[in-house]
Amino acid sequence: MKVQEPKFRCGTEKAIKELVAKYDYPYAEWMQDWPYEIAEPSEIENYFKHYDEQKDEDKKFSLMEMLIQALTNIEDQREFDKNWKLLIPRIVKDFELHEYTVFYWSCFREKLKDGWKVTPYMRELWTQMKNEKNV
Repeated sequence: MKVQEPKFRCGTEKAIKELVAKYDYPYAEWMQDWPYEIAEPSEIENYFKHYDEQKDEDKKFSLMEMLIQALTNIEDQREFDKNWKLLIPRIVKDFELHEYTVFYWSCFREKLKDGWKVTPYMRELWTQMKNEKNV
């Protein structure tokens, strides 16, 4: 599937350091994939709550990366589905902020089978959001 890559975005050091302080998570300068390395499925409810309290877009961006990684790490399918349904409205509401993140997790450069657990869900969401934009 040929898809136009959106403008790149990544988490800011300030937002990450604030999240490190809130959750008492490790952080080192070399942790390029910090939100993916520290996300805990057991904390997903707290991530949702914290996300909903945010006005700061940079923190929302990093929290969304944490949410998606935590979701991906949930092994129980019913628990995964429950949390996916909670995640969708947040992504849709802030889609411009999370467009690159959805693109990233959609793994359009890979075969679907080579993606993550969340990849088929992200591809479907991407398609829905892009179709709505073009209507």
